[in-house]
Amino acid sequence: MPTPDVVLKAIAHALNGDTEGGLTLIQPLVDAGPTSTYALLGDLADIASRRARTSNRDGHMFVFIVEGPDGEPVSVDDLPLPERFAGRFIAAWANGDADTAQALFWAAADHADINHTYDLADGISAVFDIAATVAGEVLAEKRRQRAGDLA
Repeated sequence: MPTPDVVLKAIAHALNGDTEGGLTLIQPLVDAGPTSTYALLGDLADIASRRARTSNRDGHMFVFIVEGPDGEPVSVDDLPLPERFAGRFIAAWANGDADTAQALFWAAADHADINHTYDLADGISAVFDIAATVAGEVLAEKRRQRAGDLA
């Protein structure tokens, strides 16, 4: 099972511009098998969705919204497969929908195994990238707040 330290260190690498280093840190969790990989995805989805979950009341349902270049929402169905997987997995995790999260995981894992593709690896990378982006936004916001408090 992933440890928070490994996941947080991996995110820290990404925040410092070393995404590959972060992915390398979590690779042993993926190599350990599906249970560890699913738990890793859950930890990353938790980071990616924490801001939304803590800023909304209980009972809200979360969806993954992507803005296109014109600022208009883009359907998650129009995204490339890794980002589609990431958006759906993070939303399912944020909603506490373990059945959907597990179904998405196994669909990606089984497809990757059967077709010898990188679908699951690319999906994990997409969830990792989103988690790192959200963590970076939260960190920047906290720094702005501290700077304002010092002014």
